[in-house]
Amino acid sequence: MLQFFSASTSIVNSKRAITECLENALEGQGSLDCDLIIIYSAIGHNFKEILTEARKLSPGVRIAGCTGGGIIGREGPDESLRALAIMAIKGPKDEIALTNRRTYHETDPSAEIDPYETAAEMARELKARNPYITFLQFLPTPVEWLPIDKALDGIKSVFGPCIPIFGGFPMDNNKGITSYHFFDDQVIERGAVMVGFADPTLKIISKANHGFDIVEGMNFKITKSIPGCIIEFDGKPAWSKLTETLGVSDDLPFMEVGHIAGFARELPEELHAEYGSKYSLFAMLGKNMDGSLKVPLTCNEGMKVWLSKRNEKQMFEGVKWMVMNIMNKLNGKKPLAVFHADCAARGMASLNLIRKEEIISLMQSPLCGNERIPWLGFYSAGELALLGGQSQVHQTSSSLFVIYR
Repeated sequence: MLQFFSASTSIVNSKRAITECLENALEGQGSLDCDLIIIYSAIGHNFKEILTEARKLSPGVRIAGCTGGGIIGREGPDESLRALAIMAIKGPKDEIALTNRRTYHETDPSAEIDPYETAAEMARELKARNPYITFLQFLPTPVEWLPIDKALDGIKSVFGPCIPIFGGFPMDNNKGITSYHFFDDQVIERGAVMVGFADPTLKIISKANHGFDIVEGMNFKITKSIPGCIIEFDGKPAWSKLTETLGVSDDLPFMEVGHIAGFARELPEELHAEYGSKYSLFAMLGKNMDGSLKVPLTCNEGMKVWLSKRNEKQMFEGVKWMVMNIMNKLNGKKPLAVFHADCAARGMASLNLIRKEEIISLMQSPLCGNERIPWLGFYSAGELALLGGQSQVHQTSSSLFVIYR
């Protein structure tokens, strides 16, 4: 059976930071030996030092993880450049399986790597190592490996449509240029890491919520698209139509527009109550030279999308509703561990409009109470959570993956 332990720190010395995390996480365990360390880090650390020191302190340990816009530990959120958080896991080695990929060709960076086929190949590797995997962590780069919903489809083609998948899109402290992944002793830029868990005694609850509103009257019809890219809104280049609707210059830098322009698409009616909203959100992840927009989803021609706006009261109420729903499903059972992804737009990238410590407390306090429940989260460019019985891409959300026995 797997056991979970977590800790976080903002110590600036990278070797000391990972040492402190392991010492605090495994306090009382008699040693720092563990079988898997999942690491979330802000962009400022020396990643090679962290990995080397971790394997020195716990010889033979497997390592997975990534960078984010900050971390969320059981100690709360931290978006400083040297924030670091870990989940240390002990248990039978055959209950854990890992794999990774680069998501670009080193010899030809312009060549595309198909997300469906690559994710399916990764999933097949894990299934060959253990056919009894019951849930997965998936950390795919959002920089050029789009659309990520196709990568999820690739995983589901191997493990079935209802395999629970948690994780999110790594990032680089909100710059949107690159991301880094950790795999044993390797630091991989712009890649993907997948971890399979095969402890049959574990159960999961997965939930996400965004708390945004649509902007009435500001909607578009997608008239030209390819997977992962919106080319035209209403017959016009997507970027030009978007900036025209917003009343801003189309010469503005992408990130300035990206912070104020999120999209919403309507969900099937049968999912409204489960999600707490009629709409799911998605964001632009980049702008191409031709004025088309990179997006994490397959947006079919004819789809109607709305601009969305933050509703701070609704965001807080949505988090309360989400946690109450999880508590009801736990029915008195104690979480063993919580994995968490919060959109960067709910942290520093919100221009500090959101009281992030309060919104994190609204999740941690009810689920943890006075107990030291292991908790590992990061600020991401997108989140993965179940909806309608299948794992889906979410953005601008708080996403929780609660493990219990």
